[in-house]
Amino acid sequence: MKIGYLGPEGTFSQLAALQFSKKLKNYKMEQFPSIAELTIAAHQGKIDFAVVPIENSLEGGVNTTLDYLAFDCNLSICGEILLKINQSILSNSEKITKLYSHPQSIGQCGRYIAQNYANAEVVFTQSTAQAAMLAAKEEGAAAIGSESLAGLYNLKVVASEIEDVRTNTTRFVIVSKDCPPIEGADKTSIVFGVSDTPGALYKMLSIFDIFEINMVKIESRPAKTTLGTYVFFVDIDGSATDEKIKKALEIIQYKSTFFKNLGSYKQCNNVLDKNALHFKRGRV
Repeated sequence: MKIGYLGPEGTFSQLAALQFSKKLKNYKMEQFPSIAELTIAAHQGKIDFAVVPIENSLEGGVNTTLDYLAFDCNLSICGEILLKINQSILSNSEKITKLYSHPQSIGQCGRYIAQNYANAEVVFTQSTAQAAMLAAKEEGAAAIGSESLAGLYNLKVVASEIEDVRTNTTRFVIVSKDCPPIEGADKTSIVFGVSDTPGALYKMLSIFDIFEINMVKIESRPAKTTLGTYVFFVDIDGSATDEKIKKALEIIQYKSTFFKNLGSYKQCNNVLDKNALHFKRGRV
């Protein structure tokens, strides 16, 4: 069994993948340089599961993940993991003039960067681990990421817990082309589009009210067709096998211009902190 995660070694995605792997035997982990390549590999069946970030409590949805799940890949969500995210400044330089990191991590630390590195050049990378690799090779550069990266890439921790909010949490989902039925599934994710008519979205969402289904999240993304056209990602309590949810989804699918059931899975209620998981170079 192959599990894919966003690499290189030391990313938060790898920590989430390690948590997922605790329930498995005889597995192998593979790292991918981007979310796009990771999800495509799962879609093509090159790996059995992919662990991808989908939402952050500060920065909102991870757009690349949402778009690939909606439009570019035929994958189902098999589960989710909540990971508390603590960001650190990592560098070997006395004076820092450049900051490397993933766009989500930069956004999570916007206030700290503005107050302490207002004149530093900010460079986006595919992952926090890639940022650490680059910072380790360049004088005057630093990476923003997990303090665990310091040991992996021979960097010093200049500052810890620099995220704007201490409750900073990222939600990861486990996706697969062949997701097995999940016993005890209590959460369902869908994405749909609506017609360009007055009250179309309101009427669609009212279906959940009619069937007394609790909607726990809604988020929009461009439909990639015409300007001003959107699709809506919705999470609801319950499984698609529940009779009332099954009926509601049938109506939504019938009325929508675009519809995709992203899967039913167990809702995660426990947030892992940075001390819950550890990794060492060469472990995977």
